[in-house]
Amino acid sequence: MRSDEQLARLLRLVPYLSSRPGVQVATVAEEFGVHPRQVIKDLEVLQFCGLPGGYFDDLFDVDIEVVREEGRIDFRNADVLARPLRLRPAEAASLLAAMRLVVDVAGSSEAAASALAKLEAAVGQAEPQLSVDVVTTDPEHRASLAAAIKDGQAIHLTYRTPGRPGTSNAVVEPARLNLVDGFTYLDAWSRPREAWRSFRLDRIEAVERLDEPVGEHGTPPDGWFDDVPDRLTLTVRPSARWIAEYYPTTSVEDLGDRVEVTFPIASHDWAVSLILRLGGAVLDVSDDQVAQAARTKAAAALAGYPASVG
Repeated sequence: MRSDEQLARLLRLVPYLSSRPGVQVATVAEEFGVHPRQVIKDLEVLQFCGLPGGYFDDLFDVDIEVVREEGRIDFRNADVLARPLRLRPAEAASLLAAMRLVVDVAGSSEAAASALAKLEAAVGQAEPQLSVDVVTTDPEHRASLAAAIKDGQAIHLTYRTPGRPGTSNAVVEPARLNLVDGFTYLDAWSRPREAWRSFRLDRIEAVERLDEPVGEHGTPPDGWFDDVPDRLTLTVRPSARWIAEYYPTTSVEDLGDRVEVTFPIASHDWAVSLILRLGGAVLDVSDDQVAQAARTKAAAALAGYPASVG
């Protein structure tokens, strides 16, 4: 007997037996087109089925000995299936986290917000066991970008660049919106740079749609940091080789007593922080400006400590 056939029969048996207390094994066998021995085998399986948990009140109740000796089936406790469905805490937390992520990504979607509100009302406001950290973005900006992508229109962006005062401006041709590590990015062809660029939506100050069609530039790069032009090579001791597995790299070369690791860098501040974190494990830095910035920051930090008294 194939397991899928038995499963299909078991699903039909539960309502059948529930509505026919005291039915004979022979009657059930004839109704389902199987041998009476198969009916008994099915009941031996059903007595261990019911609601999750496996407690006495959760499982179907069937006296197998009476079935075997008298051929009569009294199938009880099937009313557990009529109980309102409830999510377990872990299930509720996972579903809530997923719905909140959908709402954050969907922006001004009334359908997503309504679904989340209904779910929160259904499961209550208990302390969440799981959360997803997503940086929210301006729903109007998102809607304008989505419309421009759909209509194939260029846009004028005003955005903030980390480490630089004020804002920058650029005319770009939007291609897609991506969610990466909790941040939503716009992948777009930059007309000033004539290359693909990514813009974090939470750093965009203004979006102006232009009456200009986008050109044909292929598809944006799929790899993270593929469009970052700057590279930094660190020569480190073998003990620091973990950085090659923890961060995106373009090349890694083991040289025995040292390792050369090349990174794409979108932020010099990040590179300086990494160098300071590695400390004495760094043997050489390919970019003199980054190296000097790290030395300056380290000196400023040391200056905050009192001179040792010897």
